[in-house]
Amino acid sequence: MEAIVGDEFFVDLEKQINDQYPVPLAAQLFTFSCQVFDLHALEELGDLPAEKILWFIRDFLVFAKKVDLNRPKVRVYYPEHDDCAGCTEIFIIQRDMPFMVDSVCIELNRRGLNIQIIKSTILNVSRDDDGTLVSAFADKEDPLSCKEALIFIRVDFHGSNEEQQELEKNIVEVLCDVEAVTDDFLPMSHRLDESIDEVKANAMGLPLGEVEELVGFLEWLRVDAFILLGCTEYKLVESDHALKLELSPERQLGIFARHPIDMSETAINDLSAGLHKFHESSLPVAFTKSSLRSSVHRQAYSDYIVLKRYNSLGAVVGESLFMGLYTSRVYTMSPFQMPLIRQRVQQVLNRVGFPKGSHDYKAMCQLIEIHPREELFNSSSEELYQALMAIWRINERRIVRFFMRVDPFEQFVNCLVYMPRDIYKTSIRERIEALLKQELDASECEFITYFSESILARTQYVLRINSNQYLKVDQKVLGQKILELTRDWNDDLTDAAVAQWGDKQGWQMLKRYGRAFPASYQDHFGHSVAIEDIKLFHPLVNEKEIAVSFYQQTNDDHNVMHFRVFHINSQLVLSGLVPMLENLGFRVLGEHPYRIRPLESDDVWLHDFSLQFGLDVDVDVSVVRAAFHEAFDAVWSGDTESDSFNRLVVGARLNWRTVALLRLYARYMKQLGSNFSQEFLATTLASNLEITRNLVALFHCFLDPKVADQNRQEYGRADKLNQKIIGALDQVANLNEDKVLRSYLQLINATKRTNFFQLDANGEHKSCLSVKIATQELDDAPKPKPLYEIFVYSPRMEGVHLRLGKVARGGLRWSDRLEDYRTEVLGLVKAQQVKNAVIVPTGAKGGFVSKRVDRKATREEVLQEGFACYQQFITGLLDITDNIVDDKIVAPVGVVRRDDDDPYLVVAADKGTATFSDFANKISDAHNFWLGDAFASGGSHGYDHKKMGITARGAWVSVQRHFCEQGLNTQTDDITVVGIGDMAGDVFGNGMLMSEHIKLVAAFNHQHIFIDPTPDPAASFVERKRLFELPRSTWEDYDPSLISEGGGVYLRSAKSIKLSSQAQQCLGLTDETLKPNELVHAVLLAQVDLIWNGGIGTYVKAASENHQDVGDRANDLVRVNGRDLRCRVFGEGGNLGMTQRGRIEFSLNGGACNTDFIDNAAGVDCSDHEVNIKILLNELVRRGELSTAERNQLLEDTTDNVAQLVLHNNYRQTQSISLAHYRCKSDFSEFWRFILERESAGQLNRELEYLPDEDVLLEREKLSLGLTRPELSILVSYGKMLLKDTVLASNVPEDPYVAKIITTAFPDQLLKEYPSQVAHHSLRREIITNQIVNEMVNIMGLTFCQRQVASTGATVEEVVRAYVVVRDVLRLDRVWRQVESLDYKVPSEVQFELFHALMRLGRRASRWFLRNRRSCLDPHKEVKEFGPKLVELQLLLPTLFSGQEASGWMEEVDRMVGLNVQQNVAVLVASSNFLYFGLGIADIAVRTGKPVGLVLELYHRMSSELDLDWFAEQIVSLEPTTRWEDFARESFVDDLENQRRTLAGILLSDVESVKDIDRVIDIWSEAQAPLITRWGSMIEELHTAPSRDFSMFSVALRELLDIVQATEIRPDSPPFCLV
Repeated sequence: MEAIVGDEFFVDLEKQINDQYPVPLAAQLFTFSCQVFDLHALEELGDLPAEKILWFIRDFLVFAKKVDLNRPKVRVYYPEHDDCAGCTEIFIIQRDMPFMVDSVCIELNRRGLNIQIIKSTILNVSRDDDGTLVSAFADKEDPLSCKEALIFIRVDFHGSNEEQQELEKNIVEVLCDVEAVTDDFLPMSHRLDESIDEVKANAMGLPLGEVEELVGFLEWLRVDAFILLGCTEYKLVESDHALKLELSPERQLGIFARHPIDMSETAINDLSAGLHKFHESSLPVAFTKSSLRSSVHRQAYSDYIVLKRYNSLGAVVGESLFMGLYTSRVYTMSPFQMPLIRQRVQQVLNRVGFPKGSHDYKAMCQLIEIHPREELFNSSSEELYQALMAIWRINERRIVRFFMRVDPFEQFVNCLVYMPRDIYKTSIRERIEALLKQELDASECEFITYFSESILARTQYVLRINSNQYLKVDQKVLGQKILELTRDWNDDLTDAAVAQWGDKQGWQMLKRYGRAFPASYQDHFGHSVAIEDIKLFHPLVNEKEIAVSFYQQTNDDHNVMHFRVFHINSQLVLSGLVPMLENLGFRVLGEHPYRIRPLESDDVWLHDFSLQFGLDVDVDVSVVRAAFHEAFDAVWSGDTESDSFNRLVVGARLNWRTVALLRLYARYMKQLGSNFSQEFLATTLASNLEITRNLVALFHCFLDPKVADQNRQEYGRADKLNQKIIGALDQVANLNEDKVLRSYLQLINATKRTNFFQLDANGEHKSCLSVKIATQELDDAPKPKPLYEIFVYSPRMEGVHLRLGKVARGGLRWSDRLEDYRTEVLGLVKAQQVKNAVIVPTGAKGGFVSKRVDRKATREEVLQEGFACYQQFITGLLDITDNIVDDKIVAPVGVVRRDDDDPYLVVAADKGTATFSDFANKISDAHNFWLGDAFASGGSHGYDHKKMGITARGAWVSVQRHFCEQGLNTQTDDITVVGIGDMAGDVFGNGMLMSEHIKLVAAFNHQHIFIDPTPDPAASFVERKRLFELPRSTWEDYDPSLISEGGGVYLRSAKSIKLSSQAQQCLGLTDETLKPNELVHAVLLAQVDLIWNGGIGTYVKAASENHQDVGDRANDLVRVNGRDLRCRVFGEGGNLGMTQRGRIEFSLNGGACNTDFIDNAAGVDCSDHEVNIKILLNELVRRGELSTAERNQLLEDTTDNVAQLVLHNNYRQTQSISLAHYRCKSDFSEFWRFILERESAGQLNRELEYLPDEDVLLEREKLSLGLTRPELSILVSYGKMLLKDTVLASNVPEDPYVAKIITTAFPDQLLKEYPSQVAHHSLRREIITNQIVNEMVNIMGLTFCQRQVASTGATVEEVVRAYVVVRDVLRLDRVWRQVESLDYKVPSEVQFELFHALMRLGRRASRWFLRNRRSCLDPHKEVKEFGPKLVELQLLLPTLFSGQEASGWMEEVDRMVGLNVQQNVAVLVASSNFLYFGLGIADIAVRTGKPVGLVLELYHRMSSELDLDWFAEQIVSLEPTTRWEDFARESFVDDLENQRRTLAGILLSDVESVKDIDRVIDIWSEAQAPLITRWGSMIEELHTAPSRDFSMFSVALRELLDIVQATEIRPDSPPFCLV
């Protein structure tokens, strides 16, 4: 039951009473309850439910049922109910009278019992004679009724039953005292009246004025100034010749009656000196205090008023003694209004003689007003005068004064101590009290401290003395002792400050800090410590700063130290400080805060810590103090992190930056995938301090410019350190610790550069650390292992930049994967590597994380923090990168290079850093980096990718190719599209404006879902364009009137979305209502022509993958499987829209897609063009040949041309993938072999790239599936990358003829205006390599180079040269472009057939040059000699054929021309088989100088004679089933060409003109008739054979060789034998 208060409480209580008791009793109980409890009580007992309150009422009522009418009833007990556990409760019943509650509280407080609840209720009751309760609510008019007080008290638990009984007894005693005082109140008042009457009678013969003053005083007491507790009388009698005071027992009242005084008579001479003096004097009244504390009303020493009694003759006959307490009114009333006292103080005023109204007079009056009342009553006029005058003389000076007065009755000594208020503190007061008790032999002391507007504080001490030792006390000496005790700690500080700083500065410091230190500080620390502290915190100016002190005291235990932290204005939070100290290796034993308050300055907080170091080392504070101070300051300021690594500062005696370096490596290990926690890594270093120090020494040995000097045998020392560390590692017992330390060792050895020793412009160390690591030297690094990576670390951020080659580029992203951002970057650099196959640099990628983003930060604050981290990242990269100045490599200052020259560092925008490029270039400029603003592409002075729409345009090239191969033209035919993104985005927005025939039926982003079931292509295109041009548009900005019926824009935050019938039909749904995520899922599965991904996120995976594998939790609920997609084409303008397995699954199910790095490669390609152009133009700017403005204008003017170059690259690359896909089924073994060879060479990781394993490849071969486009995209990119590495390492780029290809990388305007600069570009080798490799792979195919190397044994360098020759002698590039121009004019299959014919021709021709011209393969010479011959040969081909041959040839040409193929292309393709052999004709023409036509005619006649053209066609048509049969076919073709060429060359020696050909042929035929006849028979047999195999042609070629060899011996005579 819950607690109920107020009216509800009584309602519930009444209900329970009525339920449990009969009506009459219930009524009484309820009434009793209402009397017992009021609101105040309910608040105190409100935590108890009403049912338990009822128990309490019942118990109370039972307790009150019967009492002893002659004494109070008290019960002290331990309650049984759980709610009051740990408490003691007290019930009290007593007839109502004053002072009961106060007096009981006095007793409880005296025992130190905390009062939790106290409640007193007055009831009018009636009882019978034996005390039994008759009625608790008797009529007030009933004479037998009386008021009783019911008191309930709850106190802290009070011990055993015996202790409770004792408490109960003492409370009864107190209540009896109260009863005695109350019952005798009237008699005591009458006794006082009697005394007043006696005074009025003036038997003592006093002056009238004094009589009236005394009477007035007594009457004032009686009215409301004195609470009478007891009174008694003494008679003055003469006995044994001595005057004695004799007690009158019958005259005792109140306390005296209850506790009679045990004194029958006392001689006057035996009284105390004060009393004796009083009795001998003429004074009628005396004041003093009782030696006993009052048990009634107030716990204080009672006051005594002694009145002499006189007979009618004026002789003293006795005295009346009144005991009591002055009321509170007395302590607030002006002494000038108190009878008798006013007379006394007036006497003082008269005596001092100050003019009334003067300042001194007023000051004296004020002193009298505030003077202790006890002193006014108990001091004589003389004593009062002396005291007040002495106090007045202090005159608001900062001095200490002591006054002492002995009570006349010698039971008390009253002391007053004045001291400056600002130095008063409890400790001083306690020391003074202790001194007084000791000096005066006092057992008890009461004090009252008085503060006013005065600069002095006054403490009154009332000491109850045990003896007359006070008589021996010299007040001056005692006062001096008190002065010593009250000497201000600041007095010592004053002396020390002047000694420290001199008079002038010392007093200035004292003015500011003299009164700043609190009493607690002064209690614990001396003035010398304060001086040192002032020196520490005086320089502090703001709350960001701290001052620290680390020290050890001589009496401290082992490894116990002290640490002081000073901070301005606010107290530091211990929950922040303590972990810092614990991370530094200390256990905090205690902490004491002190608030220092300087004058007119900010407060200073001191935190004083007691610490114990946790590692098992002996700490020499003097050695580590400076390092500790610096480390703590660095942690505080955020310059370093607070973690367990900081233990090494004290434990290993390392500075905090060195510890930060070790932390850097630990963070890097984490990014490499280490399973060990950072805590374990730190603990390992702390547990192996000697190894840790040697690791640091090794780092210095390698990379510290002051140490790493070849002349000082750096590597010899490094070897020794390595050996020493390895030897020490053998002693490490823990396997995991051994692994960690070996990882550190390997990392340090693999570190090639660092900025650790660099200084900034201000001579300070860099705020972030960076190290360049040769990743391939690391065993723990996951694959693929970059060539180099730079790891940048600071407490604020971390980042890594991976480079797969020296010339590499890629974006820097702001990652949100704090735990594994390198894993993210590694995946991206792998993708970047294949994406960069189309450009000059290889793959690079960087990523950083911001570690200090406040969760409550605004978006703007988050962006600012990210930008700051980005700047640190960029700076860290450039710090250790070489520069080029005046065409010379310049190493970075303060960096030891353990690698080769490495100046190429180019970055780009990426996720989260889209707007940061300009700032990166500013940092580049600040470093005077040679690339200038070419360092980060995408800045304000460069190619605006969104404005150009280059990424989307490049991806649209892929989309167009997919649809073109399906017979659909996206620019003329309507296509239905589902989009991922919104029109505000670059890729999505530009992409959805690539065609006016797009029917965007649905789209979504993270905010909205857009549905337009039957869009109007033209109107929707215009509206999308409008949205694209709006700043920050959303789908909600789309004009609703332009959305077709049943469509709309829906929030993804909605609970559900209701779908129209049109939307259901469009998306192929039956559900009328879907949740937003369900709708997005359905949109992805819509049956449309195209899904265009221009957004962020991964939306397609493979069925074999789970969502966790994808790593994009935000889209887990909407993601679909590739096999379930119903679109025809998936265009990846954005990154990571599909997983690679998802792409493969989609493709195997009939879908068309490439990969993201293929589709959106235009962006990176455009950036690479920008970088290369800027490098060229920036050099012109540096030389003064071009202004910056002119440079920027040139960039703008070349935008369209650059876009054409980029899109051409995209076109060619997607074309190469399509051609590979076209031939993959028939040439599957070639691609299989490519995978195997690259994998065995360690250049390709099938698992990493999701390429099929052997079993899958075998299954694909059986099913004639080939490889999918996503798989081929990987292989094409790898083929280019690997070729580029090989070509770049060769001298191919130095070949002047090959180098001409550099012009294809630059816009026409630059080629026209700066041809020399283009030719001598600083990256000319890389650009040439990139252009030639891309062209060769795009045209000749992925396996071309591999095939040529395998079949001819040539090098890659030779293959490239052969390709260049063939390209130009056959003009393949021109014809290739002509075939490309047939897009949408001929079926794709026709184009592929043409391309394949050209590729085959190029492959055969290249092989011819490699086999026949390898030793002298000079492209310039070969092209010059062979080019014109082959052109002439092609022109003569139509005249060559006759009869059936001509008919077949013409039919083929006509067939192709009929398909819209250009005439020259048709002729070349139809003649491609012969043109291979035409190379031999050209070769003969070159060697002999004979006309091509003559050689051709002889060639034709000879071939007709031997039927060699047919024979060649049969060889080409062979279908190899193994690689060796494939090689055999190539060998057959080559052998045939060689033999034909040899034979023709022999016969040509006798031919001078066409007329000679028939004669020469006839003579040769006759001479070689046997062999020719045999050859003819063999050809006839081949003609008639039902099938032909490789062995038949092998034998036939041997026969042909016999003819050639016989002809070589003697062309005009038959063969003979030499015997």
